[in-house]
Amino acid sequence: RCYILSNENGKIQLSLRQSRLNPKLNSKVGDIEITSIKDIKKGQLVRGYVKSITPSGVFFGLSTSLLGRILFQNVSPYFVQKHSLYEKYLPEGKLLTAKVLGVNRKEKHIELSLLPEDTGMPSVLPESLGLPHYGAEEVKREADDEGKKEEPKLKTKRRRGNSERTGKIPVSGQKDEAENLYRLGKKKIKLHWGFQRSETIPFEAKPKKRKICPAEENDSGIEVYYREEDEDDQEEEAAKKKSKLRKPGEAPRLQVSMGFTWDEDNAMDIAVLDQKEESSESEEEEDMQSKIKKQTKKEKELEKQKKEKELCKVEAALMDPNRQPQSADDFDRLVLGSPNSSILWLQYMAFHLQATEIEKARAVAERALKTISFREEQEKLNVWVALLNLENMYGTEETLMKVFERAVQYNEPLKVFQHLCDIYASSEKYKQAEELYHTMLKRFRQEKSVWLKYASFLLKQGQTEATHRLLERALKALPTKEHVDVISRFAQLEFHSGDTEHAKALFESTLSSYPKRTDIWSIYMDIMIKHGSQKEVRDIFERVIHLSLAPKKMKFFFKRYLDYEKKFGTAESVLAVKRAALEYVETKSSLADT
Repeated sequence: RCYILSNENGKIQLSLRQSRLNPKLNSKVGDIEITSIKDIKKGQLVRGYVKSITPSGVFFGLSTSLLGRILFQNVSPYFVQKHSLYEKYLPEGKLLTAKVLGVNRKEKHIELSLLPEDTGMPSVLPESLGLPHYGAEEVKREADDEGKKEEPKLKTKRRRGNSERTGKIPVSGQKDEAENLYRLGKKKIKLHWGFQRSETIPFEAKPKKRKICPAEENDSGIEVYYREEDEDDQEEEAAKKKSKLRKPGEAPRLQVSMGFTWDEDNAMDIAVLDQKEESSESEEEEDMQSKIKKQTKKEKELEKQKKEKELCKVEAALMDPNRQPQSADDFDRLVLGSPNSSILWLQYMAFHLQATEIEKARAVAERALKTISFREEQEKLNVWVALLNLENMYGTEETLMKVFERAVQYNEPLKVFQHLCDIYASSEKYKQAEELYHTMLKRFRQEKSVWLKYASFLLKQGQTEATHRLLERALKALPTKEHVDVISRFAQLEFHSGDTEHAKALFESTLSSYPKRTDIWSIYMDIMIKHGSQKEVRDIFERVIHLSLAPKKMKFFFKRYLDYEKKFGTAESVLAVKRAALEYVETKSSLADT
């Protein structure tokens, strides 16, 4: 809901004032509505919006038809050289409170002020900008009262209008304020002191309007000029012109150079300190020269001998082959001697890692990959694995993947995949390891080692059922000639970290299908000797010696059986094995005769 003020030329002006929307409520009006210049009085506080910023000042919207102007010296108590700063802190449309300084009803001009002392509001420019303050120049005037006591009158004048264009800032006649301005950085500041007699005005006389002359003769106190270094010549010319315009009886102004210091004591102290420093330096030089002169020939020879001994010790230490490297320079020398040795490069990386210098360790690894010959594939692979370990421990997942992708490009992919799986498993990142194994099973389906490594990983995690399912998948994916070997390897893994009964069943089923596979029998015997009972082992030996195998293979099994009985059995069991061997020999010889 809103109130329509006017509708002219297709432009509609609206109002949201509660006094217009609900006039019956008689609510308090915070901001009096300004419709014409008659509603504005000098000294009144008004609120409005920033309309624009021009070189002549800030234009302030009091209503739809009235604009007021704020001179830059009335915007803020700080001196601003670049007006672009006003545009930053006084954007168009910003709501502010201003004080009416003057009203010209004929020309409809309204002068406003945003100074804190006028509005009671904080300055529009923050103090944190470190801008210099405008100074308040105080002028003393004496008034004669025709026989009465003379009483001083102080009048404070604002002189800011020209300061923004010329860079001149009037300051009160106090030495401390001038000194602070004098020490501002990057700009040269020249202080001009002018001492003049104060004008005496009779008590009854009417004050005359003061005219501003080029030399500003009626000013007294200190005037501080800000000038850039490029404008020094212009200042000198202006000073010459002003000296010509002075009155004959007027004293010339004193010009102070940049080297001027306010405190005489400090200047004296600086000179004394300089003298002391020079004297101390000269004394030290004289002492050194006297010491050199006092050295005799024998002393010089002794010094030479000491230096030679020290050099000999250093050389002997460097030539010692058993000496362990203790610095980066030592490792650099070793690496230069054998650049293709991955062990030295890995030790160099470990040296930096002990000092928590991760970036240097990475740099050493990259340097090793560039230095090692391309023919030394295994040496390079060792460095790649070390770099993968480094990124896994101290890097992020992104850096690890980048190194992994590079390693796959420069090495055999299967080896790199397997090493990364081992790294994940050793660092207990089982989820990432399992995901990588699934990727490997898709990419390297025909590789037996991939299935076996994944089975070992699952058994270590206690996933026996998953291992059984994995064996079925492996037998489907791998060629038939690999089945026996894969089953036996799975059975061995089951014996070590899985279900022993299931492992025995795998061996028994394999041997029943392939009874003449002596390698499987040997593996089964070895595992049962370690994990089974003596009765089970003897049963396996009895089954083997009654097979119809080649004589050489039978001799091998009889010998193993005899060794086992000698170690774990009794004399009777040893004799029983010997009898069985004799019987086998007799049967074979009889068959040969027939």
